[in-house]
Amino acid sequence: MPEDFSVFHKIKLILTGFVVSCGGSFHFGYQISIINPLADVIQNFLEQSIERRLHHHLRTWTLNLLWPTVAGLLFIGAFIGAFMSPKLMSKHGIKPVLYLSSSILSISFLMAFLARIVDLAELFILHRLLAGIGIGMITTAQTVYLTEISPIRYRGFMGTLTGFSTSIGFVLASGIGLPQVFGQDLLWHYAYLIELLPSFMLIMFLLLYLPSSPIESLKKGKTKEALICLETFCHKHLAFDRLNQLEQEINIDQEQSPNLPVMMLCKKAGNALFISLLLNATVSFSGITAASFFGTFLLQNIGFNSNQAALANCLASFSGILGNILGSFTIDRVGRRRLIIGCLSVLALLNTILMGCVFFFQITENTSTGYAFLAIFMIFLFIFSLGVGPVAWFIATELSPAPFRAQIQSLSVSCQYITCFISSLIFLPLYHLVGPLSFLIFITPLTLCSVYLFVYLPETKNRTLDSIFEEMNGRKKKSSP
Repeated sequence: MPEDFSVFHKIKLILTGFVVSCGGSFHFGYQISIINPLADVIQNFLEQSIERRLHHHLRTWTLNLLWPTVAGLLFIGAFIGAFMSPKLMSKHGIKPVLYLSSSILSISFLMAFLARIVDLAELFILHRLLAGIGIGMITTAQTVYLTEISPIRYRGFMGTLTGFSTSIGFVLASGIGLPQVFGQDLLWHYAYLIELLPSFMLIMFLLLYLPSSPIESLKKGKTKEALICLETFCHKHLAFDRLNQLEQEINIDQEQSPNLPVMMLCKKAGNALFISLLLNATVSFSGITAASFFGTFLLQNIGFNSNQAALANCLASFSGILGNILGSFTIDRVGRRRLIIGCLSVLALLNTILMGCVFFFQITENTSTGYAFLAIFMIFLFIFSLGVGPVAWFIATELSPAPFRAQIQSLSVSCQYITCFISSLIFLPLYHLVGPLSFLIFITPLTLCSVYLFVYLPETKNRTLDSIFEEMNGRKKKSSP
């Protein structure tokens, strides 16, 4: 309604979402992507740096183990950071966690830059772990923050900014890592200095502008502060209505600790927790991790040379941006339920076609198959970014009661990070072992998850928590014997 949200309110809301997500999930997309084009350069640096200090050559098996371990440290760190985040938010608040995680990220980027300057491989390895911790903390905190400050009408749009900024980071890193830019032995470390800019921008906005979470203010008994935050993004009469809704939401389980044991959490909000965990695990096994880490490798194995594969992988990543843009405008029209289930089903089909392309190329060695593979690969990135990718980041915050929101979001994000690590670890050896049949580890979970969510996932678009929670529990009871 026009009288509820002025243009000025919308601009402030979008600006807040843009700054917070660029300071947060942007780094996740950047970090998982930059490793792909810089892989050979950084591997050479690590190998030469360690060998110079140890004065002997590393064995082949050591080198084969070193690189996936270094790459996977990001997810291990992110798991740790996401696991720590709810306790830190409960004790210190969301804004201090955003400060802390931005500071950790800034330090990690400087470590990556200095690793090349001082020729110390261990410094880069430590950077990878520390960057993961910062990313895990900030992506958990940012999603909770954006959900809690957003009017119900714009929750979906604000949630898609997380996925959009991830795609921006992914595309930017794909271009920056090309040999024609920073993908060289003497320049690669400058690629990490670029990441300092969004972190510094977020820190400045935290200092000068960003309001506190209204739910956090209400929990502290600061009703006036909560109202001021709500009035930042809508007119007064709507802010009062939203304040009453938030007070009722908090009072549902206000006696409960925000950090319950998992078994107790399952009793209180088990349906929300399971759906969130299932969706985030399926995202990791949708094929997106293989596309992020091994996109260049897959293109090389279907007819492209190394330079063509790197460039094609970079250009293909732009389709993800287009998917995010379209998704941000459709999510509050189509709704979460139809978008998630539809995208999961289409992704299963696209993985099946990709598997068929690889089979066909291995039989015929027809180089034109590579272009068909690339086209399907681009459609895959578009569909993923259109729906399931962005929604997985914030669906837990829409399904969860306020007292458990941070904890369920933390567990969901942690689940995505640890399953991303597992997916990236097993796909390449499996591809070498069984070839195109390795795509079955994506097709199977996508199919099963879409069926389960068709039965149990409620629509959350423009709905209060009470109605969502009631429908979700009602569906579960009907299906029980």
